[in-house]
Amino acid sequence: MSRLQNVLRLVQEIGSPGGSRWLLLFLLLSIPFPGLSGQCLPTSWILTGSVLDDNGAGIGSVDLDLIDPVSGLLLNLSSDFTILDGTFTAVICQVVPAGSYLLDINPGSTQLFFGLGNIPVTINGNTDLGSFVLPNASILSGRVVGESFEFLPFVDLDFVDSLTGLGQAFSGDFTGADGFFSTKVNPGFWDVQFTASVASTPLIMVPRELRDTPIFGNVDLGDVRLREGRLITGTVQDPAGNPVVSADIDLRDVITGEKIVTPGDNTNGSGQFSVFSPDGQMEIEVDPVQGSSLVPALSVIVVPNTGLDVGIITLPEGVSVSGSVVGDSGNIVPGTDLDFIISSTGIEIPTAHDNANSSGNFSVQVVPGTYDIAFRPSFLTGFAPAVLPSIEVLGNMNLGLVELPSGTAFTGTVVAGPDPVLECEILLTDSVTGAEVYMYGNDTDALGVFAVRQLPGVYDLLITPPMGSGLNEYVETGIDLTADLNLAIDLLGSPPVTPPEPVQNLACCCPGGVTIQWELGNTDYDLIQIQRQGVFLTNLAGDTLNFNDMNAPLELLTYQVIAVRSSLTSSPVICNLDNSPVTPPAPVGNLLCEQQQQGSSVQLTWVNDPVGYDSLQVFKNGVLEVELAGVTEDYISSGLTTGTHVWELVGVSNGLSSAGSSCTVDVTGPIGFLFLRGDANSDSLVNLADSISILEYLFSGGPPSSCQSSMDVNDSGTINIADAINLLAYLFSGGLPPELPFPTPGVDPTPDALPCP
Repeated sequence: MSRLQNVLRLVQEIGSPGGSRWLLLFLLLSIPFPGLSGQCLPTSWILTGSVLDDNGAGIGSVDLDLIDPVSGLLLNLSSDFTILDGTFTAVICQVVPAGSYLLDINPGSTQLFFGLGNIPVTINGNTDLGSFVLPNASILSGRVVGESFEFLPFVDLDFVDSLTGLGQAFSGDFTGADGFFSTKVNPGFWDVQFTASVASTPLIMVPRELRDTPIFGNVDLGDVRLREGRLITGTVQDPAGNPVVSADIDLRDVITGEKIVTPGDNTNGSGQFSVFSPDGQMEIEVDPVQGSSLVPALSVIVVPNTGLDVGIITLPEGVSVSGSVVGDSGNIVPGTDLDFIISSTGIEIPTAHDNANSSGNFSVQVVPGTYDIAFRPSFLTGFAPAVLPSIEVLGNMNLGLVELPSGTAFTGTVVAGPDPVLECEILLTDSVTGAEVYMYGNDTDALGVFAVRQLPGVYDLLITPPMGSGLNEYVETGIDLTADLNLAIDLLGSPPVTPPEPVQNLACCCPGGVTIQWELGNTDYDLIQIQRQGVFLTNLAGDTLNFNDMNAPLELLTYQVIAVRSSLTSSPVICNLDNSPVTPPAPVGNLLCEQQQQGSSVQLTWVNDPVGYDSLQVFKNGVLEVELAGVTEDYISSGLTTGTHVWELVGVSNGLSSAGSSCTVDVTGPIGFLFLRGDANSDSLVNLADSISILEYLFSGGPPSSCQSSMDVNDSGTINIADAINLLAYLFSGGLPPELPFPTPGVDPTPDALPCP
């Protein structure tokens, strides 16, 4: 500790008030000591202030930096830290002019706060800078290791907010040379993805994502193991043998249930895919794009350490099951998830795009069969799940209005002593009949909390802890759910503990500036948790009475307020607020639809409203074909049959849709020049001679092909060395084939500027 730091410590310990404290500091500074003589003089300017947390408590050991905004250089600042009570008394040990400067406030790497940077401050002599409140932070730490538990340096960490789905960058989001990481993040639930690079290891490692990770306080993940990637390839086709384009490939570890991260996992224009996976038993699911009449395919594969070509995966044609979901009062129930369970076996089949939309409407493709169709509304809707048993689906069918009953809220916390128990399964059976009740979302989360809805009645409860936990099952009979119920259950067998009472008189107010207010049900809450749309938003101090949601989305909002005491949660209290804007966006202008050189493609162009959109929806023949980014002003609809097609374009902003703009095209047969991609020398063959022709054209003045698109092997719109390399890779090392038209001549499905008469 420096001499000046000792001086300031003495000032703090003596605690002299007001002017006496300044006098004491002046006298102590007047005593010369090494390193400061001629710098920190009695006439040096002194800066005072305090650094606080959001509860007003001081934060000690915080570093301060003062910066000249013109030169960008740090000023010579002595005693540039806060003491235990969060106050600071820093001395500028150089002569500076009065004016504006920038202040950086830097908590230590282990302190649960974010720093503040580039704070403008005005200094003219001795200055009290006032108080600064540091935002709360949590710290996620651990080590990333490889297949053989070797440490992996320079692994990138990506954080995606589980609430919004948006990524957020944080400082220090990578592993060091020893594989360890320690990253400050906003408290909350995060999807954390770990991605190795060529700087980490020469091996190809499969990225790993830890979903819905609760990061509150200090969280040490221990060793996060990345596994070596094995190449999985295959081709997806429809029953007629046509390639299925843009199908999504998902992999899941059969043993652990963990979803494998597979970047770039959609099929290409030839229906081919290529992803990396760890070896072992994997479940592979293939989902067609929204609006397709095809049905997803699900199978189990065993991936050897040499990789695997799964061959051709055929997606069967399906039939449509449609309808609308409403509550027992007739109001729509948006977002309801549908599950299709084979009635004879109880096995759930994979389905894609199986949620009701914002209007409560659904349309799901399935193969013909007899199903128990389960409807799973969000807990926030207030409705219980419902099952339509033994529905025989032989062709396209409309179920009409599917009514969901109001449900009683059954919530609680499962603990083992002081510790929450995650991944417990909550099961209810009818106390009279003994029949198991259909449930979903009935697992405890990372805080040991569960929240389900069921029809009012009396049930028997079974709680099954996760395998390997060493905890016993919990059984309780005669659970009365004729009214909302909140329980706290200790799996160690201790007497039932009492959860906190919920907050009282909750009110949501003021669209455009959302404020939530409540009264305390108990005076001894540890904290109060706020959830928006069923997902964690923030934790507040236990005596807080209101919350301002400064970033509330402009839509219909549902908030939950949950009190927490001794790791136990109260029953949630819910309020709703319509924060939607009152004016829908204007429609797009100048919509034009034009058939392309190939008859199976139509290009749409338009002009967006200057205000802009969040997204754009393209409907083809009344069915949503694609949802585009809001800045897009063109789109090519491909794979069309001959005949009349109608497109409608709708702009979406803040959850509201514009009026539709439409156009109609009578699609005729193919037009344009026929060529074979990769046939650079126009001999109707694709072989080594074509790669040589491309290289001669690029580097030795060789002639171009009469149709230069045939030399553009990867269909990038330009001819370069990559085309020759791609063709050689296809011919001799199992690389991807040339893009369409290939392997038979045809017209260009993606016309570009390359000459092709």
